[in-house]
Amino acid sequence: MVFHLRRFTSRRVLLFISAGFLFFVFIFSLTPITAPLPPYTGPHEVGILDVETEVQNQVIHDAILKDTGGKPFELSTLAITLYYPSSLSAAPPSSRPWARPWLPQPVSLIGEGYARLAGVSYLSSVFTFALWLLGSSTVIPGVVDAPILSGAEKVLVDESGGAAGFNKILSAAEQEHQELKRDADFGTLPCVVFTHGMAGMSQSYSHYLGSIASHGYVVAAVEHRDGSGPGTIIHHPNGTEKEVWHLKLKDLESNPPMTDLDLKAAQLAFRQIEIQETIKLFAQLNAGDPPFVNLKPDSPRESLPGFNHRLNLSSVTVAGHSYGATGVLQALKAAGTKEMPINGGIALDPGKGSGPLNKDIDVPIMVMQSGEWTEQQTEFYGQGWHFDVVRKIVESVKEGWFTTLTGTAHPSCTDAPLIVPWIMKLVTGTTLDSRVALREYIDTSVRFLEYLQTGEKKGVLGSDVTSASGPLGDEEKRTKVKGFYGADWEVHAVPQ
Repeated sequence: MVFHLRRFTSRRVLLFISAGFLFFVFIFSLTPITAPLPPYTGPHEVGILDVETEVQNQVIHDAILKDTGGKPFELSTLAITLYYPSSLSAAPPSSRPWARPWLPQPVSLIGEGYARLAGVSYLSSVFTFALWLLGSSTVIPGVVDAPILSGAEKVLVDESGGAAGFNKILSAAEQEHQELKRDADFGTLPCVVFTHGMAGMSQSYSHYLGSIASHGYVVAAVEHRDGSGPGTIIHHPNGTEKEVWHLKLKDLESNPPMTDLDLKAAQLAFRQIEIQETIKLFAQLNAGDPPFVNLKPDSPRESLPGFNHRLNLSSVTVAGHSYGATGVLQALKAAGTKEMPINGGIALDPGKGSGPLNKDIDVPIMVMQSGEWTEQQTEFYGQGWHFDVVRKIVESVKEGWFTTLTGTAHPSCTDAPLIVPWIMKLVTGTTLDSRVALREYIDTSVRFLEYLQTGEKKGVLGSDVTSASGPLGDEEKRTKVKGFYGADWEVHAVPQ
């Protein structure tokens, strides 16, 4: 049989291209690839500020980079993004500067970092273009360098979004101005330190963190320089810069040679020092003396003096996701010390491949796992199934909760399902709407933070155990409890 091919004239090619373009526009208009980040869930406006400050130089491990001879585990500066409740008397919206773009700048740095991470560094331009295509239009809701919420304004808006009585507001303002003991807790804001996951970045969780801030908390998201992220830049006080890339064992040289567990131990130790330095930064901001230099280029700093005597340093909680959740459990080993005055921890999907989990915990802890993380069980460093290891750790803590948000996947607490919802749903197979999932994670996290202040168990925290053995037990015994937004939670362990 002979096939007669019709000749493709320039007119016909143009017709096909036009039809394809119109089809793409039509589909894109019905199902956009990207979506903006939603408003935060709390009653307060949110300020946002990138901060980088010099810290005492420390070398956590003596390994060197094979290519350059540099020290990959040397800490010289601390980089964080602050999310905090903002003053209601801030400038009108038309004159407020937007937060920095969701993608860190330059985008090419992150693109090259992910290409290196994937082992295809020669495709860095492709990764950069993909990041630009999917994230260039996204901004983090919030106001750059906005004034922090004052003590009087803290009582102006209650958690239901309503206004308090005018006399109550005046009374609060008068009490604040007449307060003689500057270290009193009146009107001060609890603090949270957040540590990101492997291959993540500090801004990857902006909706979760900004929403916690909108409920009256000051949150510092650490940009880790331990070689776990795709790429970041250290800005030295003398004006020089240093690029930090994702680390693999083959990149390192040491005597004796590092193993995979050695690398993870070094990174977790590095992260713990960064958490410790973040708590020091909280104390420095609260003291207001001496003023520090913000090394982050083009980052304003007018709001920083407003943090003076506004932070409750007796209430610092650490939170993290995946590798960061492993780091949270690690940091809790030092909780209660002068260097780590931590009152509790929130662990989202503790890592399955980031090293053994710390079991020495004496403060309250909330472990929240995604449905995917709970269902897909793996043998955990010869200690049994990961689920069982985590459950036993939580049960050994005097005040511990272990829960699963069903219908979710490992990235469900990040911004990714909000920005590219249908792509993430296709990739992860989640059944719970991404916005509902984030609201549930946020609500339960806030209820836990409130518990640390009041001792009241609200929401999921007030539930009894519904599924002690989870995927390792009988299916018919896996009952659930409804969250505030209607999603299903399994509760595996609660305080005894």
